[in-house]
Amino acid sequence: MVSYFFCKDIIKMNKKILITVIHDFFIFCFSFFIALLLRLESDYAIFLMESLWVFSILFAIINIVILNYYGLYHGIWRYASMHEIISIFKSIFISTLFIIALLFLIFRLQDIPRSFPILLFIVSLFGVTGPRVFYRVLKDKLIKKKSKIPVLVVGDNDTSENFIRLTKIEKNSPYNVVGIVGTKKSGIGRRIHNVPIVSSIDDLDSLQNKIKNLELQRIIISDNTIDSNLVESLYIFSKKNGLAIGIIPKLSNFSLDPEAQFTANPIAIEDVLGRKQKVHDTPSLSQIKNKIILITGAGGSIGGELARQISSLDPKLIILLESNEYALYKISSQVKGPFICKLADIRDTVRMEEIIKNHKPDIIFHAAALKHITFVEDEPIEALKTNFLATVKICELCNLYKVPKLIFISTDKAVYPTNIMGASKRLCEKYIQQISSSNCNTNFSIVRFGNVLGSTGSVIPLFESQIKKGGPITITHPKVTRFFMTIREAVELVLISSQLTAEKNGGIFILEMGESVSIKELAKRMITLSGKTEAEIKIEVTGLRKGEKIAEKLNFTNEEMNKTEVEGILFTKNKLYNVDFSDYRKLVSLIMKNNMIEAMKKFREILPEFKTNEENKN
Repeated sequence: MVSYFFCKDIIKMNKKILITVIHDFFIFCFSFFIALLLRLESDYAIFLMESLWVFSILFAIINIVILNYYGLYHGIWRYASMHEIISIFKSIFISTLFIIALLFLIFRLQDIPRSFPILLFIVSLFGVTGPRVFYRVLKDKLIKKKSKIPVLVVGDNDTSENFIRLTKIEKNSPYNVVGIVGTKKSGIGRRIHNVPIVSSIDDLDSLQNKIKNLELQRIIISDNTIDSNLVESLYIFSKKNGLAIGIIPKLSNFSLDPEAQFTANPIAIEDVLGRKQKVHDTPSLSQIKNKIILITGAGGSIGGELARQISSLDPKLIILLESNEYALYKISSQVKGPFICKLADIRDTVRMEEIIKNHKPDIIFHAAALKHITFVEDEPIEALKTNFLATVKICELCNLYKVPKLIFISTDKAVYPTNIMGASKRLCEKYIQQISSSNCNTNFSIVRFGNVLGSTGSVIPLFESQIKKGGPITITHPKVTRFFMTIREAVELVLISSQLTAEKNGGIFILEMGESVSIKELAKRMITLSGKTEAEIKIEVTGLRKGEKIAEKLNFTNEEMNKTEVEGILFTKNKLYNVDFSDYRKLVSLIMKNNMIEAMKKFREILPEFKTNEENKN
């Protein structure tokens, strides 16, 4: 009856399980012979096996039946744990006792060494568990070789243990745990799944020195019982060190299913940056305190983050200027402290003059612009009106009403521009640099950005949306690269540039951003972060859009980049391709007359560095 059910189970087995059963069968058979060989001379051991070979087969069959009963053949070798080893231990122990008892009844153990049962048990145990352990270690090492995000886990509880274990065995895990922050100092030096506890949560100062060697990108909180004040300290610590921070769901909600989406919540946008964020001390920006601040484009990604950060710096008043009613309403609910909202269009010079004249801002952050390349290429005159003409008028109003400072937000697309958006920003850079060199009442600064992660229209929200829909992710060209920065980095760059000395009037500030990032690799990284594979989420190439570059640059070849007193921020004051002011006035006149054909001719004339992709090919 037992053999009937055993054979029935064998028939139902898939190929992998059948290979495992065959492997174990031969191991148990050979273990019988090896146990004899270890105790007896080879000739005598072979002689005994000629009469005992049936018992070796019986020993193997009994073990396989017991192991199958324990469910060992329905598990996965990669997930082999202590439970499987205990099952093997029990099986070999029972089968060894059975065989020895049978041999005693039949042969009275004649000619069989007394140490044979012990040797049989040991050889069988190592023979069966060894390959399983080796397979798991090998798979762990192969998985670790893949590019993963180095993380620090906070907590030494069951959730941490489960999370660390899954990162080691789950192929879709995007994380590599390099250290643990425990809840008690007494735990420092101990290990969970060979990951060291490097510090305790109440001693973050000592952790500061240790993280330099860990090359961290993220902190993950696994202990949901941690006091809220400590969580706040961890948040501050992570931001201070340019690290993303996330939290693992409660153990009851944490899936151990290998097929489930594997991630901590939420996926931080900083994870796709591929480098540590630049960290600057914005609380020390004392020049913002008690000042009246005007932010144009306050409802946008950059303008909104500017408003939020400035509100924590104790300004006298923040003027939120935005042409989109809903965007203005949204940012107004997020800003603390004294502020007023102005629903206004920067192209309305009369309205802008009224606001600047009546409120007398100390600093203007000019973030408003048309920035979506595709739309701007179709409506170039609108870009000139918003990006260039409005900027010219605001600069004139600043000089007229003696506004102390204006910070203009530019883009890396202004460097060797190939599209209208980048070209219009480049023209603004040139204009501001020229007026700043004259007797001007305003100190002007230009901040040149790379692509801002998570901003409106960036690839990150697009990729996230495409992944949620199951793909495909669309990229325009497999070789496209971009410089990326987080919104926080971008805004800190703007704020710091507003504080630097008057000698830098008219200069361009740029953040050191290391190497540019491959958009294709970014897409792959986001797929991994989502817990999916490239087999599940395909990547499709759609072709370059009009005006789009393969690669961006942060500065012109002839621009001399100098370090500032703030680490990580570069500065240039080189004035390339100077333009006569009469040409600016002619262009302004043509734009105001809505003469698009002549305006575009003049625009191209005074901006020789602007060349389309087609022109660059010739």
